[in-house]
Amino acid sequence: MKIIWIALSLLMPTLLLSTVSAATPTTVTGAFTTSATNTGVRIVDGNLIVTQTLTIVTQGDFAGTLAGQDTVILLSSGNGSFFGAGVFTGTVLGRSGSATVSFTGTFTGFPTLPALQGQTVFYNGAGGLSNLEAHGTIQGVLNVGGTYSIQVLFT
Repeated sequence: MKIIWIALSLLMPTLLLSTVSAATPTTVTGAFTTSATNTGVRIVDGNLIVTQTLTIVTQGDFAGTLAGQDTVILLSSGNGSFFGAGVFTGTVLGRSGSATVSFTGTFTGFPTLPALQGQTVFYNGAGGLSNLEAHGTIQGVLNVGGTYSIQVLFT
């Protein structure tokens, strides 16, 4: 038992050092513009469901292009939700590569400039983004553009 305590006391500084030197996430911000093309439209229980292909161009700390698809669900109230995914290709804090992106959110005010709020996650990076962990928020106008605030960590 004494040997276990001695081993633990010798390892403790190493464990503390790794905790102290853990990377801290960085908050990055910027803007995006969206181009969407409808690929399908249907009505289910009085709700309009639209599938789209997207191209999202980002500026700022995330600079590049996301190519993907999404689904928009529009309720008769003019409010709704959206979800989708795609592949981002570009740079994040000066590192170039690609990553899979998923996003989801809600919007209000359709048919006039529907205001959106949502969340996004970046994962499965490649190249300079292979060790990227990122998640954050988006806001703006559905199928037009807006701004992002994302927590970025390179592990």
